[in-house]
Amino acid sequence: MADISPFLNPHWADAVWDVSGAFVNDRELTSFFDFCQAALGVEPFHIVHGAPLDPWNSGRVLKHLIRDAEEIRAAGLAYEQRKIAVYLTFTNLLLGESDMKSPLGNAMCVFFSRHNPTGRNSVILASDVLREHLRREYPQLKLVSSILKITNGGGKGRIDKYRELAEQYDEVMVHPDDVLNDNLLEKLEDKERYILLVNEYCIRNCPLRPLHYTTLSHTAKDFFGYDASDFSERQSTNGCQSLYTLLTDEKRSVLALNTPEIAHLREMGFRHFKVQGRGHANGSSILFDLLRLVLRNDAPTENALHALGQYFWESITPPES
Repeated sequence: MADISPFLNPHWADAVWDVSGAFVNDRELTSFFDFCQAALGVEPFHIVHGAPLDPWNSGRVLKHLIRDAEEIRAAGLAYEQRKIAVYLTFTNLLLGESDMKSPLGNAMCVFFSRHNPTGRNSVILASDVLREHLRREYPQLKLVSSILKITNGGGKGRIDKYRELAEQYDEVMVHPDDVLNDNLLEKLEDKERYILLVNEYCIRNCPLRPLHYTTLSHTAKDFFGYDASDFSERQSTNGCQSLYTLLTDEKRSVLALNTPEIAHLREMGFRHFKVQGRGHANGSSILFDLLRLVLRNDAPTENALHALGQYFWESITPPES
């Protein structure tokens, strides 16, 4: 193993960090990447994931994801320059053959097939129709099975479903509840091909997760017309909007992992960790998690990490008007 930087979190210094916010928080992410390279000599993350608003996109279907072609191209070139892989979140569950003509979806696949310096650019997806389209038209892109796929395909907790997906995809996202299922995780072979979400703030064993994903997929296909009130009404009594439930209910508390839990996963052989957050228009939450997770926080004085974070925030200059 190469020498480990003293600035990286020693509990998982060789982790592969897969960070949300592509096409939403590109300036913040590239600023943090450049800061860590220049000031610390480390590359803080290796992959970014996300997608603009499009019928292929799901998981996050929000108006702040609307991007024009030049914004998408600029972001892609910025990641290419830094040799950061891009995972496109084309995770809609409900795609049919007619949806394969999406101008934006296909254009992005063409772009990221050509601008792929690491050879690792990928598409995270949940649709079998889209999987076959991508395999046929864009073989340069790797394929990743999404959380939506394992959730709505009845795969949670089933080792046979994970093994089946591992045969069909280059990498497989693990269901957030299964990230805490040691019995299942221990049985997964080739653990570096599995991606584990470490800062999931949804509740444990959420009964609405499949409905939520289906609702998002419908909304992505009909952003201005789909009626999502059924999900909204059920969510209001689910507990996921209650801070008390999220912090105190052992069965329904947040799935975000603490340091011992992440370190345990690394000891088991997992090293590809995903940080979510593209649902936030402001990138501060993602940057906070990167400072907390990627860089070491056990310095001799309690002010050391604070000073490093402050140094980073001060390094970001306002955009030119």
